[in-house]
Amino acid sequence: MYLLRFTTYLVTIFLFGTVDDFVLRLVPKFKDNFSSNQVFAKQYKPYLNTQVSKIRLSEVPIPNVNFPEEVFPEIKFSEITCSKIRVQENKDLTIITLPADILFYSGKDQIRPQAEKVLSQVSHAISDRYPNTWLQILGHTDSVGSEGDNLKLSEQQALAVQRWLSEKGGINISLMTKQGYGETQPITPNSNSERSENSVARQNNDRIEIVIQKTSNHV
Repeated sequence: MYLLRFTTYLVTIFLFGTVDDFVLRLVPKFKDNFSSNQVFAKQYKPYLNTQVSKIRLSEVPIPNVNFPEEVFPEIKFSEITCSKIRVQENKDLTIITLPADILFYSGKDQIRPQAEKVLSQVSHAISDRYPNTWLQILGHTDSVGSEGDNLKLSEQQALAVQRWLSEKGGINISLMTKQGYGETQPITPNSNSERSENSVARQNNDRIEIVIQKTSNHV
């Protein structure tokens, strides 16, 4: 019994220590990377200006991940030949959007063999154009299935892309963070005005976004 209590105590210390360490590193990262970005700055302003040493994760709002073309014009990378991949850019960020159906089988988180060429093109573009630059991998799903399952799937798919870029794409894993948003950040409504399913919209919403911070976090 005493051994069980002691073990539980150690696990609790480890978990809270890990969370505290994450929070402590989270605030400077927000300050360095989002303060100059017009999309995220307004949402994080109360936290970017705070002088406290750490904040609770529950107090940080989930950002509205939206990259409108008027703010982030679409461009072309010569390294990326797949027509389904979209690249947008402004002075602060580059966003590479990959439809999930070219990376994964439906509802799965294993990288498809056919996706190797696509991810190789993406990794070469990142390495050549933005060496040693911090980036985020954001996972999104459509609204088919439960919210919990979709959140878990988006996290797993973001992790799968992070691992591939690290293990096969040659990108330093310490420069990459990942986040799953499930079905909470659709580009277009998953259903039309008659509440019937919009298959085209769902396909667009089911995606991976790689957000590259161009102006900071070079190592």
